[in-house]
Amino acid sequence: MNTQISKLETVIPINNFIDKNKIDLNYENINNWAFRSDINNYQSLLPKNYDIKNDSLFNISVFYIHPTTLFNSTNWNADTAHFSNSLINMCLENQASVFAGLTSLYAPHYREMHIHSYNDTVNGYKAYDFAFSDIKSSFNYFINKIGNSKFILASHSQGTNHAKRLINEVISIDSTLSDRFFLGYLLGMDIAVNELSFDFCKCSTDIKCIISWRTFNNEYYPKNWNYGSKYLSFNPITNNIDTLWSNRSKHLGILFPNKKILFKNSLSAKNEKGLLWIKFPNNLILNFYKNDSYHRADYNLFWLNIRKNLILRLNYNKTNI
Repeated sequence: MNTQISKLETVIPINNFIDKNKIDLNYENINNWAFRSDINNYQSLLPKNYDIKNDSLFNISVFYIHPTTLFNSTNWNADTAHFSNSLINMCLENQASVFAGLTSLYAPHYREMHIHSYNDTVNGYKAYDFAFSDIKSSFNYFINKIGNSKFILASHSQGTNHAKRLINEVISIDSTLSDRFFLGYLLGMDIAVNELSFDFCKCSTDIKCIISWRTFNNEYYPKNWNYGSKYLSFNPITNNIDTLWSNRSKHLGILFPNKKILFKNSLSAKNEKGLLWIKFPNNLILNFYKNDSYHRADYNLFWLNIRKNLILRLNYNKTNI
């Protein structure tokens, strides 16, 4: 687990984690889902200026695990009252929206661990286990709900911690699930060589593989994050794992919090020791937003590139869906 702590943190747990008798969430209850394509309108998630007229729905489902939204609490895990948090809706709009309208999208609520869990590994791992039990339960419901269709696993940050565990402890040990696994978008956390049972994607049409990156400013090596030759990263502009800078002309735009895609051809990116470095033109207004870490924008910076490549992969591999 990564030890990066969000600047949003203001209130942290004051007591040790207590192993209470856990009551499992009932995922038959629609209130325990942040989004379900069979219930919610996918168009509510899409960017305002995205044209969907040429998109089509594929016979494939997505299980999306949102990142940490619990920053202000004295509890180690969220309770169900936290499910109405507006930050979760922002995660759906900024990240899960990539898959909306192309797939059947399922995004569970779960009793996520507090961001402070990354600093207190004793209590944090207990909170992580508690949260993962909800992920495992909701994934089982998801698998039964979608019948025999293949699935994509998508996540970010804490969600990726859970996704990696889900792959190793649930999906990879079940041959039926492994056969149905189509792609993994596991963003925002390090992934080491051979850490997962599925290989990294190496080109724009690969399937049954993992896509992952962590976005940072050019030439920045982050403290408290793992990186080096044993870690992998995927460039969402070039759609490979090489270490060459992408051409800005291939960048399709950035999704902003106002739900608009702007600044086409504005950035280039390259893989560096398991990190994804980006740089903007010197005269671009986006330099106002320049930061060392773009963790929260791992999806936003490349939203349209991700979506267009997903459409390519789905069309190229139609016979495998």
